[in-house]
Amino acid sequence: MPDFTRAVDELFASWPSLAVVAYHLLLAFVLGKPLAWIYVRTHHGTSYSRSFVQSLVILPLIVTIVMLAIGDSLARAFGLFGALALIRFRTPIKDSRDTVFLFLSVATGITVGVQNTSLAVFGTAFTLLVALYLYGIGFGNRLDHDGVLHFSLPANGDHDTHLREVLRHYCRHFALVSLRDSRHEGAMDFAYQLRLHDPGTQQALVTDVRAIPGVQGVNLFVQNEHEEV
Repeated sequence: MPDFTRAVDELFASWPSLAVVAYHLLLAFVLGKPLAWIYVRTHHGTSYSRSFVQSLVILPLIVTIVMLAIGDSLARAFGLFGALALIRFRTPIKDSRDTVFLFLSVATGITVGVQNTSLAVFGTAFTLLVALYLYGIGFGNRLDHDGVLHFSLPANGDHDTHLREVLRHYCRHFALVSLRDSRHEGAMDFAYQLRLHDPGTQQALVTDVRAIPGVQGVNLFVQNEHEEV
């Protein structure tokens, strides 16, 4: 009996104290919250999931608990990961960027769980700053224009000056990419590639182009660099 009591005491003595557990769980939460916030801030597309965002906050806490429970015990490591292997996650992840944030969430929990707080704080913060930087500069975007403007104008009219004034007002740059005979008699179909000063002025641009005398069939086809296939 004394041997059993001594073994139990040694087991609990090897586990971290309640204060240590509380500190590292709080740190995991503090690091997981901005991780999830930056994911929300920089996410685009139709695959957004509120439950996935909440998982990014909770996952570091779970991994921290696992790592604190394992400690330096190889036997506990095999036991816990053997038990976790019984769980099957079948939620499909469409965006590889979601997988990156999921790995970062796990890495945050691991570094906090092994009580390497400096690596946890600096590593998480640096990775999130890189994610914000890449998002801010639009790294990886392939589009050099926001959309294509189609309309028809009378072939014998002199509307070039008025049209260019409107386009210069709304666009950083524009280029004529197509000019052909229109189905409207005596008119020409124009197609301009546009890069807008402000994407929010699309409706105002269309309204002002329609106000040019003789313009017909105005359509603005907007490019979406975040469209998912």
